[in-house]
Amino acid sequence: MIISLIVAMDLNRAIGYKNQLPWKHLPADWDNLKTVTAGKKMIMGRKSYESPDRLWSEVGNVVITRQPNYQTDAGFLVADTLEKALQLVGDVNEVFILGGEEIFRISLSIADRIYLTIVKGTFQADAFFPEFPEGDFREIRHDDYQSDSENPYDYAFIVYERK
Repeated sequence: MIISLIVAMDLNRAIGYKNQLPWKHLPADWDNLKTVTAGKKMIMGRKSYESPDRLWSEVGNVVITRQPNYQTDAGFLVADTLEKALQLVGDVNEVFILGGEEIFRISLSIADRIYLTIVKGTFQADAFFPEFPEGDFREIRHDDYQSDSENPYDYAFIVYERK
């Protein structure tokens, strides 16, 4: 199974503020995310699940939480560890981990790929994408884009693959 992280962060590694994205809607990022994750199962932490910016997969989702008897919507399973979440997704070719900060921190050491959107700005934040050993990964894609009438910020899509 390929374990892929998918994250959007600003120039200071910010990924969230008050359980929402810290920047205005960036349609190109959402379109990229939907394209990259199409048909794939997803794993997310409880806070990401509870976010108004929540994403989900039509083929299966797992929420990681330490809260006993945590209730979710239909189409979501619950696990109390990353290892159990990976077991619950079953035998799949690739699974996407959507965050948040704590889930990214515990999954970086086993990630095979990182799909990274850099929002080229700095924003108020209380959640950050952790530093990762970039020497353990090689950049296999890097596309830069300028802001436009729909996307209010310059941004880049970068894909890293573990060496």
